[in-house]
Amino acid sequence: MSTISHPDWGYTGDTGPEHWGCLADAYKPCSEGVEQSPVNLAGFVSGGTEPVTFDYTTVAVQARNNGHTVYLDFDPGSGLSVGGRRYELLGVHYHSPGEHLLDGESFAAELHLVHQDAGGNLAVVGLLFRLGNPSPLVEDLVGLAPATGVEADIGGGPNAAEYVPSDSGYYGYSGSLTTPPCSEGVRWMVMQSIGTVSEDQVDILQSLTHGPNNRPPQPIGDRSITVVAG
Repeated sequence: MSTISHPDWGYTGDTGPEHWGCLADAYKPCSEGVEQSPVNLAGFVSGGTEPVTFDYTTVAVQARNNGHTVYLDFDPGSGLSVGGRRYELLGVHYHSPGEHLLDGESFAAELHLVHQDAGGNLAVVGLLFRLGNPSPLVEDLVGLAPATGVEADIGGGPNAAEYVPSDSGYYGYSGSLTTPPCSEGVRWMVMQSIGTVSEDQVDILQSLTHGPNNRPPQPIGDRSITVVAG
């Protein structure tokens, strides 16, 4: 177990999302970028022809808490394929409330499954959660969360296969990281299958980050949102 440093940005006040682009030169895309995330998923273009295939087989081996979210890092070997390219699964983290909107609807929580291909390109799968029954995925995450600023080995944690949605349909678009440095060129796939999370779980998620940790929706500009059937 070891400690990790705190980033110099936050979600409120002078270090909140509206100021990220001014906090460091590396963060300029947060204010100057034209393909930022998250967005309101609306105005869909149907007929997307790039289905996603999940190949999740490994387990989480480390939990990290940087004060802004909790991460579970997975052993190498899991990944997804889309558009003729394979992206390896790196890990999962959460935002609560959720970051993406769907036709204007906001969500109680959102999990992000971060992937990277051999060339360093990122692809992120978003899983949306409405209030309702407790989520086993969220329960695993909060149950393994270490103290703020700590990263801990967890051995055989949750299997990545638990995160595969029941329907492989998704909303796809080109965007960015939703935290500094807000780097663009990220392939986003927000799954159409929506889960549920309990109010108690939302309270725990937000207590871990001392409040909400969602970036507000960003302008869609001239980008389109493609609907890909499962």
